[in-house]
Amino acid sequence: MMKPLAVITALVICVLGATAQTPNASPSSEVLQSCLLVTGPTEWARLKLSTDQLEHVRRIQEACKEECDVKGVKMVDNPISNDDGKTVMAELVNILTKDQYRAWVAYCTGTTAGGKPTN
Repeated sequence: MMKPLAVITALVICVLGATAQTPNASPSSEVLQSCLLVTGPTEWARLKLSTDQLEHVRRIQEACKEECDVKGVKMVDNPISNDDGKTVMAELVNILTKDQYRAWVAYCTGTTAGGKPTN
């Protein structure tokens, strides 16, 4: 009788330990697109983007703005983009390094790169 109870207890502890280490869900595309539109030169400088990266990011921001302003497209409730935003965000991911992207997402969500809130 004790052996099955010990096995169940061990399984519960393993599951709880695994879920406690699960990282926070990433923010929605809408949140990131909204942030992209307002991220300015000061933040990009803090992330140490190269001149080439800055030029690409500027173009990505313009594309994101254009998607938001498309005329004659049926708007959905609370859209940031009339498109799904995947192309714009994929371009940003391709331009920034992993560390730069993580730091930018942290900036957008008000957390540090480690996931702790900044106050």
